Amino acid sequence: MSASPRLWKYSRWDSVLFGFTVFQFGGTVAWAVYFNELSLILNAVLFGIFSLAFYFNPIVVTHNFLHTPFFSSDGLNRFFSVFNSMNLGLPQILYKYHHLTHHKYSNDPVRGGTTQDPSSTYRFGKNGKQENVISYCALSLFRDGTTYAFIEVKRKQELPQLIAELMAVVAAIALWCAINWKWFVLVYLPLFFVGWFLAHLENYYEHYHATDHSDRFANSVSHYGRIYNRIMFNEGFHQEHHVQPQRHWSERPKTRITYAGEFAKANHYQAKFPPLLGFLERRS
Repeated sequence: MSASPRLWKYSRWDSVLFGFTVFQFGGTVAWAVYFNELSLILNAVLFGIFSLAFYFNPIVVTHNFLHTPFFSSDGLNRFFSVFNSMNLGLPQILYKYHHLTHHKYSNDPVRGGTTQDPSSTYRFGKNGKQENVISYCALSLFRDGTTYAFIEVKRKQELPQLIAELMAVVAAIALWCAINWKWFVLVYLPLFFVGWFLAHLENYYEHYHATDHSDRFANSVSHYGRIYNRIMFNEGFHQEHHVQPQRHWSERPKTRITYAGEFAKANHYQAKFPPLLGFLERRS
């Protein structure tokens, strides 16, 4: 008798990340339902909590999923992508190929008038320097970064998946508006912006002090704080992730050991502060 297939492809710990997406969606629904009955202070507290949840999803949950899908079943992975698109407020598959382009070109500087990485911190900078952090985080959501992603979706014949995710996003918006349209306008839209602002802030400081963007061992920044990496599922091992992007998040500390010599030779940057506090970093 053959063994039954495993539910989790890489690790049962991914169930925590899956559970988070269920909590985020359920919590968002509950907040919309009870918004009018809650005090201003409690709504403000919830805004802070869900802003962090909105940031955590693309940086940790979606990021890890697109590199190492949680489930052994392709069908379950496709279903998760549809479901989680409702949390992200946009199709997860477009985020996937936008991010994979980032890995391909690794926050490259401007050459020939632009960058090949649409999310590069240099793309809208001046005089060859990286863009100001505030404008980068505030405007990145509205800049064109989906064209190449859409082309990749078509090339890989994944248009049905994109359509399903788009429909899920539209259904979620319709649900929010049906429950409480004032909550959608006054809370969800600002929440969407703040969450993605924080996500772009994370990306900015994961590359801002990189030693050499042309060196695969020094083109991003790592932060090895134990508490941060426990909470963020080893997101701080970012240089390690760029070297081995398809390695599961739980294995990133091993990548640090494997390539310790290469990292030392390239003098890759180790940040003292986690990315959201990157503005405190002062490179010597």
